[in-house]
Amino acid sequence: MVVLRPFRGIRYNQQKVDISRVLSPPYDVLSGEERDFYHSRHRYNIVRIDYSGEPPPVRYIKAAELYRRWKAERVLIVEDAPSLYYYRQDYSVRGERRALRGLIGLVKLSDYSEGQVLPHEETLRSPKQDRLELLRHTGASFSQIYGLYEDAGAEITRLVEGELEELLIDFEDEAGIRHRLWRLTGKKLIEEVAATFCDRRVYIADGHHRYETALAYRDEMRRISGEEHGDSPWEYVSMFLANMYDRGVTILPAHRVVRCEFSVSDFLERAGRYFNIVSFDRKQKFFEELYSDSRNFGLFKDGFYFCLSLRDYSIMDELLPERSPVLRRLGVSILHSLILGRLLGFTPAEDNIAYIVDEEEALEQVVRGSFTAAFFLNPTRVEEIRDVALAGERMPGKATYFYPKLPTGLVIYDMGEKHEGG
Repeated sequence: MVVLRPFRGIRYNQQKVDISRVLSPPYDVLSGEERDFYHSRHRYNIVRIDYSGEPPPVRYIKAAELYRRWKAERVLIVEDAPSLYYYRQDYSVRGERRALRGLIGLVKLSDYSEGQVLPHEETLRSPKQDRLELLRHTGASFSQIYGLYEDAGAEITRLVEGELEELLIDFEDEAGIRHRLWRLTGKKLIEEVAATFCDRRVYIADGHHRYETALAYRDEMRRISGEEHGDSPWEYVSMFLANMYDRGVTILPAHRVVRCEFSVSDFLERAGRYFNIVSFDRKQKFFEELYSDSRNFGLFKDGFYFCLSLRDYSIMDELLPERSPVLRRLGVSILHSLILGRLLGFTPAEDNIAYIVDEEEALEQVVRGSFTAAFFLNPTRVEEIRDVALAGERMPGKATYFYPKLPTGLVIYDMGEKHEGG
């Protein structure tokens, strides 16, 4: 069962700072230039703690010093009662208005093998080591892991939205996204909401590295304290929980730009064995065709656009016989195994591939000559994430891009605070 509980969140004191200027995107989507922008935007911007850019171990020592100072200065203040939070982002994507809605609370950590919290994506060692050092030095997590749960009847959303209390935050950012945060303190409501999660699973959408970091920290603290399977703060992690069937849950494709020299005509001849191929001389028509069917893939090279539509999935059974059927049919699996691997003999590495959500940026990288070709994907469906997780499989990294991103610094989980009681 998934254990959900309230906590005394630490939030920015809006009598001292403009909340719209001190939050930042997650560390793992920030380029160096973007990090510098948020660093210079405000002396109390959370990026100075969460992702300063200083070399280790200085970055972690300074982060802990800043965190202590900001609390002492009451720039960051602790909630007066254990709370759940309801967070909503109103945004536009491809001309459509949507609203991402969900709960923020503590979820008791469980190993993936227990089947309560499930991953869908591979992780890397380096980001986990970075997050672990930050956690060790500060004793706090500054952002939420984005989790999904199944609620076809929207039972939880109706329950919470009927009992919204204090509106804490309401602002629109430079991207036109409206952010609103409510606090929920009613004991009866919290108990009812927590009870609804007892027979549900949580699927990690964003934050695999942070969840696995929290598991490592929990195990480390268990060894240090000698306490096993208790109720200590390190047994929990802060999560944002959204209903996977809500229209506001948006997954965008992360397109691939590659450094790989190949002849377009030779590639198209080989690809013709598996794909129907249509060429386009206009970008708009190309993207309309690309997104018209989930089987479609796009290629841009040498100034030309090509749409490739897979005729038969059976080739994937041959290429990945040891993997589950759902993973064999994922667009990202087809791209990496069939298109890049078999047809081009290309192996992705840090210096020869980049993952770009913005279509125009991907095209521009090729036009400028930074990369030789761009391959375009359709988005992964949320049901595919669930099915891959239930099959015990992992997608390749950057298989999903959830939009919009949850801001860092919205509600901080400090393991040194007392979270239960009055």
